[in-house]
Amino acid sequence: MPEQDWLRREGNRLAPLAVVVLLLMSTGLVFGQRPMPVILDTDVGNDIDDEFALALAIQSPEIDVRAVTLFGDQMEDRMRLAWKELGSYGRRDIALGRGATEPLLASTVAPPWSHFEILTPDDLLPPAINSQAASLIANTLLYASQNMTFITTGPLTNLALAMKVDSRIKDHIARIIVVGGRFHPPGLEYNVQRDPIAAEIVFQSGIPITVVSRDAARDCTLAGPDLDRLRSAQNPASRFLVQLIQLWQTSHPNEPVTLLDPVAAAVAFQPTLASSETGSIVVETSDPKTFGETRFEPGAGSPGGPRSTIALARELDVRRFLDLLIGRLSAPPRSGASSATGAGAGAAVRTTSQ
Repeated sequence: MPEQDWLRREGNRLAPLAVVVLLLMSTGLVFGQRPMPVILDTDVGNDIDDEFALALAIQSPEIDVRAVTLFGDQMEDRMRLAWKELGSYGRRDIALGRGATEPLLASTVAPPWSHFEILTPDDLLPPAINSQAASLIANTLLYASQNMTFITTGPLTNLALAMKVDSRIKDHIARIIVVGGRFHPPGLEYNVQRDPIAAEIVFQSGIPITVVSRDAARDCTLAGPDLDRLRSAQNPASRFLVQLIQLWQTSHPNEPVTLLDPVAAAVAFQPTLASSETGSIVVETSDPKTFGETRFEPGAGSPGGPRSTIALARELDVRRFLDLLIGRLSAPPRSGASSATGAGAGAAVRTTSQ
């Protein structure tokens, strides 16, 4: 057989396989590559985009959520809300940790609107769920078989406390993805302002950090056909998210649903969704008048000195992000919601990662 005919025939035979391989490679799931192990720290209950971030992380095959830790007052209600959401996705195997209810230093910032009205008398926590966030973070990181990604969509108190509990965890964090800060112009933002001391500890840790600020996601809102698509999905998990949206719209009839927090989960596995600039971040902790303000200083670091480890997300590809988000949150739960009530409480308090 002429060589050219053989090559043509083999090319036609292998083309479909090549397409499948490329698709798998685009999600990081080919040739035995494991999903990215993640700890998600959040203040669910303050704003509904925290719940959207958790939902996207659970619904993304590129991510393996090992633990969820919480911050804020009304901790029992926050735990119940997170437990309810994990149940709607059939993921009560994920460890859940009670976090700090106050910042490292007293803060005058009042927590924003909460939406615990979605909870019912049946949304109870098993008694065995009693892990403390700082210990859960430390144990999960130290016993993991590989370095992990830490995503935080709220104040940085729990992570700062975990670093104080056991400084070894810094060597087990591949990178941190932070939602917070205001940089254009420099100013105050809730997550950092709520605990500036914790933010300063994390930003000065030397760990690679990606920062997603409201500046980058200012146009990222849920409305129109995107909202209609989520409403029409009608699976247990999507109905939970739609209920949260309805609560939000009742209390904020003239405000769009802004989706900042799920951007952090998305850029964890699709970093090209946002452009970024390398530099360092300074948190004001000495001047009472500007306490908690953030300032970004671009640059790769001084010659001969430590290199900057912080990447500040600049411009988000909003359309691409929304297509990803709505596509995954409209799909049925990956693990099957039928397992929501079947997972034992022991699985949910797992404190180590194998």
